[in-house]
Amino acid sequence: MKKTYLFLIVGLLCFPESAFTSKKKTVDPRVRDVRTVFIKGNNEAAVKARQNLSKWTCFRLAGGPGQADATLEFSQQQSVSGSPISANRERSIVSAELTTKDGDVVWSGSATQDAGLVNTGAGSAASHVLFLLQADAFPQVKTGFRGPDQSACPAVSAPPAVAREAAAAGGAAPSAESSAAATTATKEIKLGMTTDQIEKALGLPATKVDLGEKILYKYKDMTIEFHDGKVTDVR
Repeated sequence: MKKTYLFLIVGLLCFPESAFTSKKKTVDPRVRDVRTVFIKGNNEAAVKARQNLSKWTCFRLAGGPGQADATLEFSQQQSVSGSPISANRERSIVSAELTTKDGDVVWSGSATQDAGLVNTGAGSAASHVLFLLQADAFPQVKTGFRGPDQSACPAVSAPPAVAREAAAAGGAAPSAESSAAATTATKEIKLGMTTDQIEKALGLPATKVDLGEKILYKYKDMTIEFHDGKVTDVR
């Protein structure tokens, strides 16, 4: 009997509470038309999601809602953990909604994570929400320890909605050549890029703000934040 209790306790300690919050649900097919996402929110969960979107999903981060196919808004709240063995009884509940430009909510998800000794758990919960979104939007793409297989992610430049809208209007879907040209013209911004790489892709910023430990490049429609000379946030 003692061994049984021991295995139960070890199991609870090894798996975070957020691992048990996933539920099967019907996914709105419009989620799979989304390629670029603007993350809305000024909380810890939103900040973590911006850092990890391109690492853990096939989506690309947009600098503003006007540049995105949809907006992913994060909210978080703190509550008391239900786990009697948690060192810290506080926990974070993180929720997110994906809204199209038409104002329709096409996806929602949430995750709960107990706070650690030095963190609130909101960052881990936000990452788990991204895992859920990735699984619902791109079920055909394998996701491992280092994130999804990027080579299997759908192209950003020609989402299925474009072909459907063209067909509905009586026009032809974009050709492979036009899609390739659009891809070539796309300026890709990724976390970890250096200031030199950003300047080559976007040119010199309209305003450069040096705050010591971080530097801000302000362009017409976005602000890029650097730490130690590398991109850490785009908004």
